[in-house]
Amino acid sequence: MASIVAAVQWQPEVFDARAGAEKAARAIGEAAKQGAELVVFPEAWLQGYPYFSGLAPSSADYQFLLAKFLRSAISVDDPALAPVLKAAATHNCSVVLGFNERSGGSVYCSLLYVSDKGEVLGVQRKLMPTQAERVVWGMGDGSDIQVYDTAVGRVGGLNCFEHQMALPRYALCSLGCQVHASAWPGHAFIDGIIDASTRHLAHENGCFVIVAREVMSAQELPADWPIDDASRAHFNTHGGSAIIAPGGDFLVEPVFDQETILSAEIDLGMIGVIKWFFDGTGHYSRPDVFQLQWDKRAKPAVTTIDDD
Repeated sequence: MASIVAAVQWQPEVFDARAGAEKAARAIGEAAKQGAELVVFPEAWLQGYPYFSGLAPSSADYQFLLAKFLRSAISVDDPALAPVLKAAATHNCSVVLGFNERSGGSVYCSLLYVSDKGEVLGVQRKLMPTQAERVVWGMGDGSDIQVYDTAVGRVGGLNCFEHQMALPRYALCSLGCQVHASAWPGHAFIDGIIDASTRHLAHENGCFVIVAREVMSAQELPADWPIDDASRAHFNTHGGSAIIAPGGDFLVEPVFDQETILSAEIDLGMIGVIKWFFDGTGHYSRPDVFQLQWDKRAKPAVTTIDDD
């Protein structure tokens, strides 16, 4: 069965969840005009990736941007997401949207999965923030890694350097992921890492991979923000979104330095041939030698014991 999938490579509305949701809704509509039945956005795209995390935490610029970041984080039931849910339903299009998720006093780098009926299917928190990200994002507990049935196939995904973690990749393979949402920031210095890891995943898990990265210019930040040019420069990114077939060949090669929506036709029938050669959790597994133990239970900080 053939379907159209898309990756959005637009500049985010930095630290503005409501404006970001309106822009995401427009992007979903534009992708739908190309026939897309699944639209994937970059990591933390709704409010913008925290590029400021590379600054010195004690600096005034960092503290100013951190405050903006924290105020823009939202919960999954926030009314700000309404335009995204409405657009998904209007255009009969499933969506994977990166956003900064607030839960209590913590913020997580999360993927929001939305059905083509505009219903929230689930939220998946990044397991391990990378380097300076650990100062701004909490860690997911692995209980929410899931694959969802959609019109284009079974959809799952990972954020950024989670793609370097062999065991989450293996877990998704065990769930039968057919279309992988691969959400990343737009840093130029990780282009080679992204190329290697996403094409490898397409082969290893025998799935389509939709790589979504944003392109943005620091000049688009509000001019009245009291941060210097060196701090603003951290927000310059160049995209690099792509769509990859099972086995690792590009359906759409990486596109840089332009706002665009990439789309491609996928045919799930391609997966069978790749799996015939290599099925990592099937005929090519050796559970008598190696096994993954996955504790999928939620891990709240507080559990209660009472008479009930």
